[in-house]
Amino acid sequence: ARCSTRSLRYRLSRYRSLPVNYRGMMHSPRSHQRSHPSEWSPADVEATEHWIVAVDAVRADREQHPANGVPPECTLGAACAAAPALARSLALVCHHGLHGLLMQWAFSEASERLQQRAVPRFWEQYRQLVRSQASVSADDRGAVKAAQRRGVRALLDAASELLRAAEAELSALSFLEGKAWPGGDATAGGGGGGLSPHPRQPEVEAELVVWLGASVREELLTSLQTLVLTAAPHSDALHLWLVIAWRRLFVDGTRKGCSGVEEE
Repeated sequence: ARCSTRSLRYRLSRYRSLPVNYRGMMHSPRSHQRSHPSEWSPADVEATEHWIVAVDAVRADREQHPANGVPPECTLGAACAAAPALARSLALVCHHGLHGLLMQWAFSEASERLQQRAVPRFWEQYRQLVRSQASVSADDRGAVKAAQRRGVRALLDAASELLRAAEAELSALSFLEGKAWPGGDATAGGGGGGLSPHPRQPEVEAELVVWLGASVREELLTSLQTLVLTAAPHSDALHLWLVIAWRRLFVDGTRKGCSGVEEE
């Protein structure tokens, strides 16, 4: 039996939007099952149990956050290999037509982590740079050049760390998008693992177009760009940082090729 996808997706959508400290309390799917048992078919209950297992595993994987602020690469593949029950839960989530919802949830969680962790660290590099340059005199050309070079290094370090954080999130998203767990490719085709194809449901398929017709990498990087710009200390911060860094790199590069060019 398969779940009544439309109503279950609505309940799980509400659940995934709640703050973590509220989940597992009165608003959780399991609590709703106990309070309104007549609204839950056996297939709904089964799908929900597998959904919770899958979501908890993905969250546990992404919450392994080291002190340097850069999340680790996705370990869901190893987790599925070590625990076949997890792979089956992921397969059954897809079997019940919830793959699109799982991708939406994972993408939202990834964006939130980047917003709360990686983006503030990016702009902290800028703020530290501004504080360090506050005492630099514009008349001291040597000090100005040194400050500009610090700005170049700070920008490259900040951008590199931001990209590593995004790539780590993308590794997990790509794992889920490609159904890379054992037997996931068979599930994607509707066969294998004893699961028959899920019936066509227009409201599910319309949502899946977002993930099957567009690159999750492009989606996340576009979202990250927006997060970086909206968190800027002021509207011109990124532009000024890039211009100063580019000018310093250009002048230094020119001097290496033309030793007679006067340095700015």
